[in-house]
Amino acid sequence: MNSKDWQYFQKLSEFKNFSDTARHFGVSQPTITYSVKRLEDEYGVKLVERKSYANSLRLTYSGNQLLKHINRILREEYLAKSDLKRIKEQKIRMGFPPIITNYLLPNIFDELKENDFLNKVDQVVDGSKELLAELKNGRLDISLLGTTRLPEDAELEYKVIKVHHFNLIASDKRDFNGSIDLNDLLKEEFILTDSNSVHRQVFKRFTDKYNVLPNVIFETSDYHLLLNLVKADKGISFIAETASELEEGIQEVKVDNLTLPPFYILIVYRTNTLMTPTFSKIIDIFSNSCKD
Repeated sequence: MNSKDWQYFQKLSEFKNFSDTARHFGVSQPTITYSVKRLEDEYGVKLVERKSYANSLRLTYSGNQLLKHINRILREEYLAKSDLKRIKEQKIRMGFPPIITNYLLPNIFDELKENDFLNKVDQVVDGSKELLAELKNGRLDISLLGTTRLPEDAELEYKVIKVHHFNLIASDKRDFNGSIDLNDLLKEEFILTDSNSVHRQVFKRFTDKYNVLPNVIFETSDYHLLLNLVKADKGISFIAETASELEEGIQEVKVDNLTLPPFYILIVYRTNTLMTPTFSKIIDIFSNSCKD
């Protein structure tokens, strides 16, 4: 038995058809049939039951149980190849959410340059949700992330770089005369990040919690554009202070009796990642990037 048998079985469970599985791998149908027979002989159980039409099948209970183990085994094999490739090439694929990167990188750029890390890090730019998925499936070695909840995943390790908060923001041309209440907030026009962002997800939880329906007039994935529109007094917005605290022309809008969650800036990596000197140093640099 070899890993090919596991790969064949995994794909067979998806296609539920011997011919389609064979076509996917570019092999003959008997190759797939004999592979399943080897697995059944190895474990002493029946793994598939053929249906009476179109060369189709279904997994037995034993087959479904084996599939769970195979999925884990093949994932670990893929992660092992990814980690060994990183060590061999001395390259680290790192995730960079735009807002967090813009906030952190100017503080540590010189230190990264002095340690020759600018050439050793391959940047992958995307949202925190997408980068977390890429990290877990092995396509990233490490990532910066923004989240409202600290990870509770045995496969992940993390360090908290900074704890920020979400703010309602407006142009400093506006005079709110102190804090406002939720009814006043509903009269405002909102400019927000798009629905895939962590900011928008938190905003939805906030509006659901307080049972309010804000007037959203514009959405964008470009937070620079969002901030510029707010500065120009085209609407108010909701965003982590990570994006707005250094921006001129913007003020925080205080709302009475409003509680918002924290925004954690993290550096995250897989638990089983070997801490090479380069990897450890990069973690240290980013972890200390916000310390006085």
